[in-house]
Amino acid sequence: MYPRRLAILALAFACALPAQDSAAALLAKATAAYRRNLDNEKHWNWDIVETRRLLGRSGDVLQTFPSVTSESVIATNGRRCNAVTAWGDGRQPFLKDASPDARCQAYSAIAMPFDISLLLASTHATLAPSSGGTVAITIAPVSAPHPAPYAVRCAASIQATVHLDPATFHPTLIEGRVAGSGCNATFQPSLHFESLTREPLITQFRAGATFRIVYGLQKDKFDNPANSFWLITEQHYDYPWRNSSAVLYYWGRELPVNVARASRLVRNARITAREFGAGSLIRFDRDPPQ
Repeated sequence: MYPRRLAILALAFACALPAQDSAAALLAKATAAYRRNLDNEKHWNWDIVETRRLLGRSGDVLQTFPSVTSESVIATNGRRCNAVTAWGDGRQPFLKDASPDARCQAYSAIAMPFDISLLLASTHATLAPSSGGTVAITIAPVSAPHPAPYAVRCAASIQATVHLDPATFHPTLIEGRVAGSGCNATFQPSLHFESLTREPLITQFRAGATFRIVYGLQKDKFDNPANSFWLITEQHYDYPWRNSSAVLYYWGRELPVNVARASRLVRNARITAREFGAGSLIRFDRDPPQ
Protein backbone atom coordinates (compact mmCIF):
# COMPACT_ATOMS: atom_id res chain seq x y z
CA MET A 1 0.00 0.00 0.00
CA TYR A 2 2.86 2.36 0.78
CA PRO A 3 4.29 2.46 -2.79
CA ARG A 4 0.77 2.92 -4.17
CA ARG A 5 0.18 5.88 -1.81
CA LEU A 6 3.46 7.46 -2.93
CA ALA A 7 2.45 7.11 -6.55
CA ILE A 8 -0.91 8.77 -5.89
CA LEU A 9 0.76 11.65 -4.03
CA ALA A 10 3.30 12.12 -6.83
CA LEU A 11 0.51 12.22 -9.42
CA ALA A 12 -1.45 14.76 -7.39
CA PHE A 13 1.63 16.97 -7.01
CA ALA A 14 2.37 16.82 -10.73
CA CYS A 15 -1.18 17.82 -11.57
CA ALA A 16 -0.93 20.78 -9.24
CA LEU A 17 2.12 22.19 -11.06
CA PRO A 18 1.38 24.82 -13.73
CA ALA A 19 1.88 23.62 -17.27
CA GLN A 20 5.05 24.98 -18.85
CA ASP A 21 4.43 27.33 -21.75
CA SER A 22 5.54 26.23 -25.18
CA ALA A 23 8.41 28.02 -26.92
CA ALA A 24 5.91 29.74 -29.20
CA ALA A 25 3.82 30.97 -26.25
CA LEU A 26 6.92 32.24 -24.45
CA LEU A 27 8.12 34.11 -27.53
CA ALA A 28 4.69 35.70 -27.88
CA LYS A 29 4.99 36.96 -24.28
CA ALA A 30 8.55 38.13 -24.99
CA THR A 31 7.38 40.07 -28.04
CA ALA A 32 4.64 41.80 -26.03
CA ALA A 33 7.11 42.65 -23.24
CA TYR A 34 9.65 43.95 -25.74
CA ARG A 35 7.11 46.28 -27.34
CA ARG A 36 5.82 47.53 -23.99
CA ASN A 37 9.37 48.25 -22.88
CA LEU A 38 10.00 50.55 -25.84
CA ASP A 39 7.44 52.96 -24.41
CA ASN A 40 9.56 53.38 -21.26
CA GLU A 41 12.74 54.55 -22.99
CA LYS A 42 11.44 58.13 -22.71
CA HIS A 43 12.21 58.03 -18.98
CA TRP A 44 15.92 57.27 -19.53
CA ASN A 45 19.01 58.75 -21.10
CA TRP A 46 22.27 56.99 -21.98
CA ASP A 47 25.74 57.34 -23.48
CA ILE A 48 27.61 54.68 -25.46
CA VAL A 49 31.34 54.29 -25.99
CA GLU A 50 32.28 51.97 -28.87
CA THR A 51 35.56 50.39 -29.93
CA ARG A 52 36.52 48.56 -33.10
CA ARG A 53 39.51 46.33 -33.76
CA LEU A 54 40.73 44.16 -36.63
CA LEU A 55 42.05 40.79 -35.49
CA GLY A 56 44.23 38.18 -37.16
CA ARG A 57 43.41 34.46 -37.29
CA SER A 58 45.18 33.86 -33.97
CA GLY A 59 43.24 36.67 -32.27
CA ASP A 60 46.08 39.19 -32.27
CA VAL A 61 45.09 42.85 -32.71
CA LEU A 62 46.25 44.13 -36.11
CA GLN A 63 44.61 47.56 -36.13
CA THR A 64 42.59 49.65 -33.67
CA PHE A 65 40.17 52.28 -34.98
CA PRO A 66 39.07 55.51 -33.25
CA SER A 67 36.51 54.99 -30.53
CA VAL A 68 33.24 56.86 -30.81
CA THR A 69 30.97 58.19 -28.06
CA SER A 70 27.27 58.75 -28.74
CA GLU A 71 24.29 59.90 -26.70
CA SER A 72 20.58 59.26 -26.87
CA VAL A 73 18.69 62.15 -28.46
CA ILE A 74 14.95 62.79 -28.27
CA ALA A 75 13.34 63.86 -31.53
CA THR A 76 10.19 65.99 -31.65
CA ASN A 77 8.13 62.84 -32.25
CA GLY A 78 9.27 61.53 -28.86
CA ARG A 79 11.37 58.68 -30.23
CA ARG A 80 15.07 58.17 -29.58
CA CYS A 81 18.13 58.02 -31.75
CA ASN A 82 21.85 57.98 -30.99
CA ALA A 83 24.10 60.83 -32.18
CA VAL A 84 27.88 61.21 -31.95
CA THR A 85 29.31 63.47 -29.24
CA ALA A 86 33.04 62.63 -29.51
CA TRP A 87 35.60 60.76 -31.61
CA GLY A 88 38.55 59.12 -29.92
CA ASP A 89 41.01 60.73 -32.33
CA GLY A 90 39.64 64.25 -31.70
CA ARG A 91 37.59 64.61 -34.89
CA GLN A 92 34.75 67.11 -34.46
CA PRO A 93 31.39 65.25 -34.44
CA PHE A 94 29.06 65.93 -37.36
CA LEU A 95 26.17 68.29 -36.42
CA LYS A 96 27.13 68.12 -32.75
CA ASP A 97 25.39 71.44 -31.95
CA ALA A 98 22.45 71.02 -34.34
CA SER A 99 18.82 70.43 -33.35
CA PRO A 100 17.78 66.96 -32.12
CA ASP A 101 15.77 66.32 -35.30
CA ALA A 102 18.74 67.21 -37.52
CA ARG A 103 21.07 64.99 -35.51
CA CYS A 104 18.60 62.10 -35.58
CA GLN A 105 18.19 62.41 -39.34
CA ALA A 106 21.95 62.47 -39.84
CA TYR A 107 22.35 59.19 -37.98
CA SER A 108 19.00 57.58 -38.78
CA ALA A 109 20.61 54.65 -40.62
CA ILE A 110 22.65 53.65 -37.56
CA ALA A 111 20.66 51.14 -35.56
CA MET A 112 20.49 47.48 -34.60
CA PRO A 113 21.78 45.30 -37.45
CA PHE A 114 18.67 43.13 -37.22
CA ASP A 115 15.09 43.52 -36.05
CA ILE A 116 14.76 41.90 -32.61
CA SER A 117 10.95 41.87 -32.79
CA LEU A 118 11.10 39.84 -36.02
CA LEU A 119 13.54 37.39 -34.43
CA LEU A 120 11.17 36.95 -31.48
CA ALA A 121 8.32 36.32 -33.93
CA SER A 122 10.03 33.15 -35.21
CA THR A 123 7.87 30.03 -35.44
CA HIS A 124 10.91 27.73 -35.41
CA ALA A 125 11.76 27.75 -31.72
CA THR A 126 12.24 25.14 -29.00
CA LEU A 127 12.77 25.25 -25.25
CA ALA A 128 16.40 24.95 -24.19
CA PRO A 129 18.24 24.20 -20.94
CA SER A 130 18.50 27.40 -18.92
CA SER A 131 20.69 28.69 -16.14
CA GLY A 132 20.82 31.69 -13.85
CA GLY A 133 17.07 31.69 -13.26
CA THR A 134 16.12 32.59 -16.84
CA VAL A 135 13.97 30.80 -19.40
CA ALA A 136 15.94 29.82 -22.51
CA ILE A 137 14.65 29.35 -26.05
CA THR A 138 16.60 28.40 -29.16
CA ILE A 139 15.59 29.81 -32.53
CA ALA A 140 16.55 27.98 -35.70
CA PRO A 141 17.36 29.75 -38.97
CA VAL A 142 14.99 29.29 -41.90
CA SER A 143 14.70 30.47 -45.48
CA ALA A 144 12.44 33.49 -45.72
CA PRO A 145 9.73 33.42 -48.40
CA HIS A 146 10.79 35.10 -51.61
CA PRO A 147 10.49 37.96 -52.18
CA ALA A 148 10.70 39.30 -48.65
CA PRO A 149 11.96 42.59 -47.19
CA TYR A 150 15.57 42.66 -46.03
CA ALA A 151 14.61 42.83 -42.33
CA VAL A 152 12.52 39.65 -42.67
CA ARG A 153 15.23 37.80 -44.61
CA CYS A 154 17.92 38.79 -42.12
CA ALA A 155 15.97 37.80 -39.00
CA ALA A 156 15.11 34.46 -40.61
CA SER A 157 18.82 33.76 -41.21
CA ILE A 158 19.77 34.04 -37.55
CA GLN A 159 20.37 31.10 -35.23
CA ALA A 160 20.01 32.34 -31.67
CA THR A 161 19.42 31.52 -28.04
CA VAL A 162 17.12 33.92 -26.18
CA HIS A 163 17.05 34.08 -22.38
CA LEU A 164 13.92 35.56 -20.82
CA ASP A 165 13.33 37.09 -17.42
CA PRO A 166 10.78 34.74 -15.76
CA ALA A 167 8.91 37.63 -14.13
CA THR A 168 8.46 39.97 -17.10
CA PHE A 169 9.35 37.69 -20.06
CA HIS A 170 11.54 40.44 -21.48
CA PRO A 171 14.82 39.18 -23.02
CA THR A 172 17.86 39.38 -20.75
CA LEU A 173 20.33 37.91 -23.25
CA ILE A 174 20.24 37.25 -26.99
CA GLU A 175 23.25 35.56 -28.55
CA GLY A 176 23.80 33.74 -31.78
CA ARG A 177 25.16 33.86 -35.29
CA VAL A 178 24.11 34.62 -38.84
CA ALA A 179 23.74 31.13 -40.27
CA GLY A 180 22.20 31.96 -43.65
CA SER A 181 22.68 34.54 -46.38
CA GLY A 182 19.61 36.65 -45.61
CA CYS A 183 21.65 39.41 -43.95
CA ASN A 184 24.08 39.66 -46.87
CA ALA A 185 23.48 42.95 -48.63
CA THR A 186 25.07 46.13 -49.89
CA PHE A 187 24.28 49.68 -48.83
CA GLN A 188 25.07 53.18 -49.98
CA PRO A 189 27.17 54.87 -47.28
CA SER A 190 26.30 58.39 -46.18
CA LEU A 191 29.62 60.20 -45.65
CA HIS A 192 29.56 63.17 -43.29
CA PHE A 193 33.07 64.47 -43.91
CA GLU A 194 33.68 63.76 -47.61
CA SER A 195 31.84 65.11 -50.63
CA LEU A 196 32.60 62.14 -52.88
CA THR A 197 30.01 59.49 -53.71
CA ARG A 198 31.16 56.00 -52.75
CA GLU A 199 30.33 52.74 -54.40
CA PRO A 200 27.95 50.56 -52.36
CA LEU A 201 29.61 48.71 -49.46
CA ILE A 202 28.96 45.18 -48.19
CA THR A 203 27.27 44.91 -44.80
CA GLN A 204 29.46 43.79 -41.90
CA PHE A 205 26.56 41.88 -40.31
CA ARG A 206 26.36 38.95 -42.72
CA ALA A 207 26.83 35.16 -42.87
CA GLY A 208 29.43 34.09 -40.32
CA ALA A 209 28.93 37.03 -37.94
CA THR A 210 28.30 36.31 -34.25
CA PHE A 211 26.69 38.55 -31.64
CA ARG A 212 25.83 38.88 -27.97
CA ILE A 213 23.25 41.39 -26.68
CA VAL A 214 22.72 41.79 -22.94
CA TYR A 215 19.83 43.64 -21.28
CA GLY A 216 19.75 44.97 -17.73
CA LEU A 217 16.63 46.13 -15.89
CA GLN A 218 16.95 49.78 -14.83
CA LYS A 219 14.64 50.20 -11.86
CA ASP A 220 12.95 53.53 -11.26
CA LYS A 221 14.60 55.33 -8.34
CA PHE A 222 11.19 56.08 -6.86
CA ASP A 223 10.02 52.44 -7.12
CA ASN A 224 7.56 53.13 -9.92
CA PRO A 225 7.62 49.97 -12.09
CA ALA A 226 5.91 51.88 -14.90
CA ASN A 227 9.13 53.88 -15.37
CA SER A 228 11.57 50.97 -15.16
CA PHE A 229 13.33 50.09 -18.38
CA TRP A 230 15.13 47.09 -19.87
CA LEU A 231 18.21 48.74 -21.38
CA ILE A 232 20.74 47.08 -23.66
CA THR A 233 23.82 47.19 -21.43
CA GLU A 234 26.21 45.23 -23.63
CA GLN A 235 26.64 44.43 -27.29
CA HIS A 236 29.42 42.41 -28.83
CA TYR A 237 29.75 41.73 -32.56
CA ASP A 238 32.35 39.59 -34.31
CA TYR A 239 32.24 40.09 -38.08
CA PRO A 240 34.07 38.15 -40.81
CA TRP A 241 36.48 40.49 -42.60
CA ARG A 242 37.07 40.70 -46.34
CA ASN A 243 40.75 41.32 -47.04
CA SER A 244 39.85 43.20 -50.19
CA SER A 245 38.30 45.95 -48.02
CA ALA A 246 40.42 49.08 -48.03
CA VAL A 247 38.24 51.17 -45.70
CA LEU A 248 36.01 50.69 -42.67
CA TYR A 249 32.81 52.75 -42.60
CA TYR A 250 30.93 53.62 -39.40
CA TRP A 251 28.97 56.56 -38.01
CA GLY A 252 29.15 58.48 -41.28
CA ARG A 253 32.92 58.26 -41.49
CA GLU A 254 35.34 56.01 -43.36
CA LEU A 255 38.74 55.02 -41.99
CA PRO A 256 41.61 53.50 -43.98
CA VAL A 257 42.54 49.88 -43.32
CA ASN A 258 46.30 49.53 -42.95
CA VAL A 259 46.62 45.73 -42.70
CA ALA A 260 46.40 43.08 -45.37
CA ARG A 261 45.52 39.82 -43.62
CA ALA A 262 42.85 40.48 -41.03
CA SER A 263 40.33 37.78 -40.16
CA ARG A 264 37.66 39.40 -37.95
CA LEU A 265 36.33 42.83 -37.07
CA VAL A 266 35.29 43.07 -33.41
CA ARG A 267 33.04 45.77 -31.91
CA ASN A 268 32.52 46.35 -28.18
CA ALA A 269 31.15 49.21 -26.08
CA ARG A 270 30.35 50.64 -22.66
CA ILE A 271 26.95 52.12 -21.82
CA THR A 272 26.06 54.59 -19.07
CA ALA A 273 22.36 55.06 -18.23
CA ARG A 274 20.65 57.79 -16.21
CA GLU A 275 16.99 58.20 -15.34
CA PHE A 276 15.53 61.62 -16.07
CA GLY A 277 15.12 63.58 -12.85
CA ALA A 278 16.53 60.83 -10.70
CA GLY A 279 20.06 62.17 -10.42
CA SER A 280 21.49 58.66 -10.26
CA LEU A 281 24.23 57.31 -12.51
CA ILE A 282 24.39 53.65 -13.48
CA ARG A 283 27.36 52.20 -15.39
CA PHE A 284 27.52 49.12 -17.58
CA ASP A 285 30.07 47.45 -19.80
CA ARG A 286 30.17 47.26 -23.57
CA ASP A 287 28.66 47.81 -27.14
CA PRO A 288 25.95 48.86 -29.82
CA PRO A 289 25.30 48.26 -33.53
CA GLN A 290 26.55 49.29 -36.92
